[in-house]
Amino acid sequence: MHQTATFRLEITVSQTRSRDDQLTEAVNELIPAALEHRHGILVTQHDTATYTLEVHPSVPCGTIHEKRHPEP
Repeated sequence: MHQTATFRLEITVSQTRSRDDQLTEAVNELIPAALEHRHGILVTQHDTATYTLEVHPSVPCGTIHEKRHPEP
């Protein structure tokens, strides 16, 4: 996992079966900042192995939104 900013994480999944665990770990790391800023968490899938997770003001506090980039 690579942290690029205080409220943004980038992860690369090495094995499909560990993907959910890695995403859960990243979300758990961002929850305190999301609650502090009263924002939610946006998870963006860039390809089958690369994800960006960020505390984002467009996501309501207490929720997680997922999207694919680029969107179909």
